[in-house]
Amino acid sequence: MASRNFSSMAQQIKSAPTGVQIMGAAGCLGLGSLVAYGLSQPAQYVPANTRQLMGQFGGKAYAERVRWRVGSTYAHLAGGLAMTAAFSMAAFRRGWATRLMNMNPLMLAGGTFIGMMGTMMMTRSTPQGNPMKYVWWSAFNACMGMSLVPIGMFGGAIINQAAMITAMIVGSISVVAAASPGDTFLSMGPMLGCGLGVVIAASLGQIFFPASSLLMNVSLYGGLGLFGLFTAYDTQKILYHAQMDNEFDPVNRQFGIYMDTIQIFIRVAQILAMAQGGKRR
Repeated sequence: MASRNFSSMAQQIKSAPTGVQIMGAAGCLGLGSLVAYGLSQPAQYVPANTRQLMGQFGGKAYAERVRWRVGSTYAHLAGGLAMTAAFSMAAFRRGWATRLMNMNPLMLAGGTFIGMMGTMMMTRSTPQGNPMKYVWWSAFNACMGMSLVPIGMFGGAIINQAAMITAMIVGSISVVAAASPGDTFLSMGPMLGCGLGVVIAASLGQIFFPASSLLMNVSLYGGLGLFGLFTAYDTQKILYHAQMDNEFDPVNRQFGIYMDTIQIFIRVAQILAMAQGGKRR
């Protein structure tokens, strides 16, 4: 079913070669611009040793504030993942997986992407303390849950294993990054941006060359390693803003590591499904 939809997507795109060339050129230009911009930016943050001195002068109240902010961010992360799982499971049990897989793949991808981006932007722009912030946040998790419904076709055993493995990966990396005395991961932003460009390019390339094992490995295994590093980066970013910001919004701050977790989960589920398919053969 998935391979059929993937092939139909490729055929639809190839039916308009001029449009594809324009979209490809625009995409490459956009990715190149983002990477160049990221590489050109200096490290604009307060070093870790300076922040440690600030913590010493701040005393117990400062430490408790930072601890509360980090804890609140991860509590919202857990809540967001729980909502996403609940929405996805409810939709799958209602039989929406087959309906979504039979839809036009371009419309499905575009609709879920627009829905997630729109609700994320509304969540970020809504001030903290406004009840609508949680309404938009719930809508974002619902859109993400809908996009994950087709993964349920891998089977409950694979989904449960992928969830446990993802939790161990994200949890262990977050602990390492939080306990790191320096800003090793926080300074990796430009390099991670370059890696993200490569993974996105490989993922888009699979539409035009679905039989390419190289592109699949870059997108799957390279993406898994990349988002693992992004988890460490976003963990230190949360800690940095918890230490430095006058106004701290835990809902907005959890988005980075939330997206890392979702991307890791998707790739782990795909790897487990491929491994199980190989054993059956």
